[in-house]
Amino acid sequence: NHVSSICSTWGREHFKTFDGDVYQFPGMCEYNLVSDCHDTFPEFSVHMKRKENDGNPTVSYVVVTISDFAFHLSKDVVTVNDLPVKLPHYQAGVQMERNAVYIKLQSKVGIIVMWNLDDAVMVEIDNDYTNRTCGLCGDFNGVPVYNEFLLDGRKISPIEFGNIHKVHRPNDDCEDPYEEEDVSQEQNTCEEMLHAETWSSCTKLIDPEPYIQACVQDMCGCTNHSNDFCVCSTLSEFSRQCSHAGGEPPNWRTSKFCAKQCPFNMVYEESGSPCVDTCTHQDTSSFCEDHKMDGCFCPPGTVFDDISMRGCIAQSECQCKHGKIYESGEVYRQEREECTCFEGRWACESLSTPSTCAVEEGSHVTTFDGKDFTFHGNCYYTLAKVERKDDASPKFTILVKLVPCAHQEYDTCLKTLKILLNNDRNNVSSILGSCFK
Repeated sequence: NHVSSICSTWGREHFKTFDGDVYQFPGMCEYNLVSDCHDTFPEFSVHMKRKENDGNPTVSYVVVTISDFAFHLSKDVVTVNDLPVKLPHYQAGVQMERNAVYIKLQSKVGIIVMWNLDDAVMVEIDNDYTNRTCGLCGDFNGVPVYNEFLLDGRKISPIEFGNIHKVHRPNDDCEDPYEEEDVSQEQNTCEEMLHAETWSSCTKLIDPEPYIQACVQDMCGCTNHSNDFCVCSTLSEFSRQCSHAGGEPPNWRTSKFCAKQCPFNMVYEESGSPCVDTCTHQDTSSFCEDHKMDGCFCPPGTVFDDISMRGCIAQSECQCKHGKIYESGEVYRQEREECTCFEGRWACESLSTPSTCAVEEGSHVTTFDGKDFTFHGNCYYTLAKVERKDDASPKFTILVKLVPCAHQEYDTCLKTLKILLNNDRNNVSSILGSCFK
């Protein structure tokens, strides 16, 4: 359960602080979502801005600043210090990647930012930042309300709290939201959905009441209740928080209610491993330490084809790649190795090649391992001997006799070559000569 280290925003105007407060703030300016406010030079800051999209607020962009680097995330382009980059991208200890649902930024300073490219942003930070943050996410001191919604000894509204964290930009005439009277509430529909038995794994871990109130706010703010956005955004957030808390959210979406589309033949799940098993990395999920989350996943028993991009396939259909693509069962050969593609993995074996030992010109020796050296002798020498594994007697022994050459004062000649089989001195093959060169 790592809910207490997560801050999030979703839907039309909802926020959850690190300390668990859920409140509504409809501001459409750029705001400080969370910053390290303890030091003179903060480790990081996360800013965000919403805009209207077909009548529904959506996150326009997210800006994460770490040291001297500004990572600007938008739907169309990601930039680092105003220079466009392609994802995945790694720079200055920051890894950015994109999957079918999220853009994820993870930094070594201890912060993770995830945006679903629509209405929801999540920030997770290390416990090292306890009681040293500020912004719409609160102070991370573990105590709800305290400090966030208290100012000079008086309790302030979420609207006033939100306006405090507006980022003032030159020539920005964005107006602050103002207090509104409470509107009629449609409590029953939201209670029925979140108190249903299918959510029991979640409601045991997370108090559903703040999310019921957020759902009511959504429905009251929508003139068209058939619009999925009015209900789905808060249900989606409650499902995400349930997964973060270690619960098992139900697959509550249907083709006609809050449906999600996935690429290829992937399926949308409320809680799954973000580490995807692929043809080239088939065991990724087994060693994954990341928290479960919602997203698009391959059906059980399949892996994602990251070689030919055919979507989710059975592991037995996986290909291999070495310069070109090989089907399962095809063989790739190189000088000393033969490799067979088997379900996306190479099974290789070394090819046995004959090795040569030689004596040339009576003194120049080459070993089986290719080592060259010069030796001048005047006796019988063992050139090679092969022994049996189960017997002390050798299979064969090759002897050479080296003598000084009569016609060359400082050189050696090969005089005799003897082959002794099975250590039998009566079974000797000899080659005699005045001098072998």
